[in-house]
Amino acid sequence: MAIDALDDIAWKCHANCIEYAREMARGARSAGAISERDGVLLFATGSTFPVLVNGAFRVDPSVDADDVIDIADAWFAERQRGWSLGTTSWNDSDQDLIDAAHRRGLHPTSNTPGMVCDARLDDAAGPSGIELRRLTTDADVAAFLAMNDAAYTSLGMPPGVFSAVHRAPFRSTPHTVTIGAFEDDVLVSGAQVTFSHGVAGIYGVGTALEARGRGLAAFVTRAATNIGFDRGAPYVTLQATSMGEPIYRTLGYREMYRFANFSRFA
Repeated sequence: MAIDALDDIAWKCHANCIEYAREMARGARSAGAISERDGVLLFATGSTFPVLVNGAFRVDPSVDADDVIDIADAWFAERQRGWSLGTTSWNDSDQDLIDAAHRRGLHPTSNTPGMVCDARLDDAAGPSGIELRRLTTDADVAAFLAMNDAAYTSLGMPPGVFSAVHRAPFRSTPHTVTIGAFEDDVLVSGAQVTFSHGVAGIYGVGTALEARGRGLAAFVTRAATNIGFDRGAPYVTLQATSMGEPIYRTLGYREMYRFANFSRFA
């Protein structure tokens, strides 16, 4: 594959991640805020947690790295909360941002693989007794958020972040599909797929603590990935956690770049 084609894929995958940040802010309704100016995207959600759910991205690569941090510091100071700077390692395009983050006292808080899947996955049946369905009711949405509120504490996220972020009924968003794996009508695992920039991105993969070890994360990720391809996406992307990365590699995802966050704590 030509280098310029790889550049295009990497740009679209990172742009999809940035679009999900916008979706989080929109989903917070009046508690959220989005500002896109001077080549910088700033987003705040219904949670004050600084890592990942309040942050800044450079959307114009020509903007000076120190200017990005200055703009974000001022915007979040008005809101009296911390924030995170999202970066990509692709072709060292954000290396100046990474260097500035270290120099300006932001703390490295995550460095995960930005992964991509190139082809539809084989369909596979879920574990015995598991029913997969798209979330269509407020009760289903509440169950998904409660499940991930508990599940992501395993990665150091405080309880309640998901519910605080997603205040709007995201199940009705035209370009986001949320699925859940149910056992005896109890949601035990789930994932979201968001469409933007011609690709699909997987987010919010989680499994209830008591249901782990049964292949549910792989099952819902496989299903969400195939929804992306079935809707016409040529690639599906995700940013893998340390727990999820081995699962995604087994499914067929490959690392394309590193997605690193640097946080300013209020």
